[in-house]
Amino acid sequence: MLKGRPLTAIIPVRGGSKGIPGKNMYMLGGMSLLERTIRLALGCPRIDRTLVSTDAPEMHAVAERFGVAAPGLRPAHLATASAGSADVVAQLVESAGIPAGWILLLQVTTPLRTRGDLEGLLDTCERTDPVAAMVSLCPYEGPHPQKMQVIADGRVASYLGGESGRPRQELPDLYALNGAFYLVDRDLLLRDRKFIPAGTVPFVMPAERSANLDTPLDLQILEAMLETGRWRLEDEEV
Repeated sequence: MLKGRPLTAIIPVRGGSKGIPGKNMYMLGGMSLLERTIRLALGCPRIDRTLVSTDAPEMHAVAERFGVAAPGLRPAHLATASAGSADVVAQLVESAGIPAGWILLLQVTTPLRTRGDLEGLLDTCERTDPVAAMVSLCPYEGPHPQKMQVIADGRVASYLGGESGRPRQELPDLYALNGAFYLVDRDLLLRDRKFIPAGTVPFVMPAERSANLDTPLDLQILEAMLETGRWRLEDEEV
């Protein structure tokens, strides 16, 4: 329970992946990314129910082994690369009878998040009023958008139209979505079909626990950082 209301964790995984083929079943630290995420959810006492939504029989079988499988495979029209997560959740709300309360979306591609991060997110929600949605972020370390340029009519121009020469120290701090946690009121999600509605509360995580696996290069960087001890995996036990 969270703020006295049911908390349902949803883990969405598709069988197809263009960036990293088979990434949801990629083995890391002796278990697949999917299993690692299931164990994270099941290890949190405040999560009342965990459900895995997938179109892949192999991943559905893994979910069944842990008792967290959705009732049936995900419909084909919600298993494409263009299908929105909000639509996937809306279908699951109906098919699995998810009650009014909180939805916590856990993507499997952020494997360095910890139980401490999850508990920190929920603690922040407990002590924040009002709150209808929260999302995890990490500090953005790339080139600042206010320094980016475009070429218009053969001439260089500021991308955002401001003064590109300002020192970085004078520019506002930026944050990137890290994909670890999306927490939102179920009814608000069904109404707006957004995981980050207006007024969403931030939960900032450090960069070393925010690796998000989208490309083979992301995976190579993760493996290298783990091998050198710069990043660490948390053991997941239920």
